[in-house]
Amino acid sequence: MTHPTPPTKRSGFALAFMEQLIDFFQRLFQTNDWPPRWFCGRWTDFHGWLYIVSDLTIWLAYMAIPLILIRFVVLKKGVPLPGVFVLFGAFILLCGATHLLDAMMFWWPAYRFSAFIRFLTGVVSVATVIALIRYFNEAVGLKTSREFDRELVFRQQAMQELARSNQELQQFAYVASHDLQSPLKTIVNYLTLLETKYGNQLDGDAQRLIDTSTAAAGRMRILINDLLDFSRVGSVTEFQPVDMNQLVAEILTEHQDDIETANATVEVGPLPVLTAHRTDLKQVFQNLITNGLKYRRVDVPTKLSIQATDLGDAYQFAVADNGIGIEPQYHERVFQIFQRLHGRNEYPGTGIGLATCKKVIDIYGGQIWLTSIPGAGTTFYLTIPKEIKTVQHYAQTNSLHPVD
Repeated sequence: MTHPTPPTKRSGFALAFMEQLIDFFQRLFQTNDWPPRWFCGRWTDFHGWLYIVSDLTIWLAYMAIPLILIRFVVLKKGVPLPGVFVLFGAFILLCGATHLLDAMMFWWPAYRFSAFIRFLTGVVSVATVIALIRYFNEAVGLKTSREFDRELVFRQQAMQELARSNQELQQFAYVASHDLQSPLKTIVNYLTLLETKYGNQLDGDAQRLIDTSTAAAGRMRILINDLLDFSRVGSVTEFQPVDMNQLVAEILTEHQDDIETANATVEVGPLPVLTAHRTDLKQVFQNLITNGLKYRRVDVPTKLSIQATDLGDAYQFAVADNGIGIEPQYHERVFQIFQRLHGRNEYPGTGIGLATCKKVIDIYGGQIWLTSIPGAGTTFYLTIPKEIKTVQHYAQTNSLHPVD
């Protein structure tokens, strides 16, 4: 029958262990307890130097491996499982240190220090094994370079197919818009002719029908043109530098009558130069500016602000107004095509403007969102990368390498 160790005996063991541990580290680099390894046993010059050269060669190799791993992790951003790389590098480095000490102890018998390094090597080796076991499933799931090459080929082919499909849709939209414009123009012409020739003979109801039909045809023409513009967004990949200061000034000049009607003041901060398609950018900022002028409060002077912030790899624009605002539940809905929050009698429009903005920004690889206080105003934010790469740019890559 075994008896539990008395508390006094356990405390004695702990005290003795601590004393030995303190003594060990105090004498960590003392070498007077042992002779150099040359004097331990019967070493011949050949045997001794073979041992030394072998240990130094192993140490140099072990030193090179972690340096290569460190350089790889530093240069290759986003390396998976970086913790395993670090642990494995530390393990190799400590293994090399044990061989270096074995060679040095032919002259410097630091056996305590050697034991300490070996202990650290054991701890790190166990940690490395645990990390490998822990991340084994994730490591097995990592794709090989061959798999990445095959996936790259498939993606390039898919982007080329997407670009071709978009081009066909644009051609369809262009033809459809022209086919729709022709009968619409005929309707408007005949209504105008009817009003001109028989206007004096028509009563009020008939005149009202003509006016309503003409107005509906006008809205239909605007809708067709807006749809055509929406379908063309992102179709041009030949970018050029666009000075946003000049672009915004041009938009404000074109809408000077609207600005005077709204009694608006517009504040424009310093804006950057973007390498993009000028028409795309003009559509975005023209829609945001005209929205600020359109959805204004009649009881306060209208104020617009257009500012830009450099985020490093992108620019963030903010277009703010002090208009009627947007309720929180509609913040996402307003970017959907044909989504209108107000009746046509209150505010004219087709519900395509903000959808066009979102389409441009999405194609350019940016983001668009808004913050708003109902009854106080709305701020639209959009980010545009400094280096824009659209699907069409990738699809134009002809270097599709076959993978066996």
